[in-house]
Amino acid sequence: MIVRTPAIVLSTIKYGEADLIARIYTKKLGTQSYMLKGIRKSRKGKLRVSLFQPLTQLEIQTQHKGKGTLEYIKEASTAYTYVNIPVDVAKSCVALFFGEVLSQLLTEQQPDEQLFDYLSTIFEYLDQTDHVANFTIKTLLDMTELMGFGMDRSTMDFPYFNMLDGSFDNHGMQPHHLNEEESSLFKLFIGTNFDAIHSIKINRNQRTALLNLVLDYFKIHLHSFKKPNSLDILKQLFDS
Repeated sequence: MIVRTPAIVLSTIKYGEADLIARIYTKKLGTQSYMLKGIRKSRKGKLRVSLFQPLTQLEIQTQHKGKGTLEYIKEASTAYTYVNIPVDVAKSCVALFFGEVLSQLLTEQQPDEQLFDYLSTIFEYLDQTDHVANFTIKTLLDMTELMGFGMDRSTMDFPYFNMLDGSFDNHGMQPHHLNEEESSLFKLFIGTNFDAIHSIKINRNQRTALLNLVLDYFKIHLHSFKKPNSLDILKQLFDS
């Protein structure tokens, strides 16, 4: 079955001397792995290595077999051309980070148009915005809702966040609870629109602490989740 679908590149790994295996999240087929034969050496083929960088948005045509094995891409073209992500060090690092995160979150993801459209929109926003520092935390918190373990906004009047059940309560420092300052940092981002995240004023230490807490929240609710290798690089970039 020939399928043409929008797609977002998650990651690639080298295979043999000339091939790549690309993990790609598609709008119509969900998450798929594709063998890109000879792509690392061929300059005349229809597929180029530059098309398969983390978070690249593509339109692909595939002969989809649906047998759980590696699929093949017949054609690929850029669906949205990033202007700043490839040349901006901070944005490139954020793209690498989310490539790692999404490779873990979307391992067996079925087609989900709402999730796909969200990811497509926010990565276009990342490419265009001048305010990158708070983007990672905001996006991760949005992902908790889209993945089914979001935070209960109806409890936000309470001071302490319970990492285990995703709600705020009045139980103080019980197991899996954050202290009041940490809980307040979460509240700054919950329900905030992307256009307003630049107005959230937190310092480097607070941002680093909050990022670690959000990733801990992922680990509690997704037991196989691991902190991305690019996390340390990301932390070094946002020092203001």
